[in-house]
Amino acid sequence: MDKEICCALLGHSPMRFRFGWDEEDIGCIRLKLVLLQQIQMLRRNGVTQFMTACDPGVGLWCSEIINCLRNGDDELQLYCVLPHEGQSTKWAPYLRERYFEMLEKCTYMSAIYMHKTPTAQFDAYKNIIKHSDVVLAVYDPASNRGDDVDRAITYAAAEQKPIIIVHPDTFSVTVSKTGK
Repeated sequence: MDKEICCALLGHSPMRFRFGWDEEDIGCIRLKLVLLQQIQMLRRNGVTQFMTACDPGVGLWCSEIINCLRNGDDELQLYCVLPHEGQSTKWAPYLRERYFEMLEKCTYMSAIYMHKTPTAQFDAYKNIIKHSDVVLAVYDPASNRGDDVDRAITYAAAEQKPIIIVHPDTFSVTVSKTGK
């Protein structure tokens, strides 16, 4: 039996993007199209499992894309690793609705912690990276703020995971074969 290949999905908060939370902005639409292309490319290259920490923005968008693709692909799986059970408590109602719909459709769901902790988001990222063979991230190394996404990319590089980076402003795609 062939080994199943898994991809971790993560990215900056929408507040980092030029379009912010405006999903109708042409920049957001372009970013989602690039994410769709990258997910389809990964699938063509044998990736059957995708893992996300279910954060608003990139995590949610990728999960929605994968759940749509799963309609025609029985092998495709989505694993949702929540930082903590109440992650969406303070989200806007429209995001919470999409979040719970995503969780209903996913293949498997787990939570790192029962309650919020200072390291919950990073620990969720670490978990999905550790269990993945490749990382797909919407990330700009030049905007390093020392946040959880920056720490997660550093962790993925230290683990020598291949990292596919989609730049959040230019939408260019770069691939690091060794994670460094």
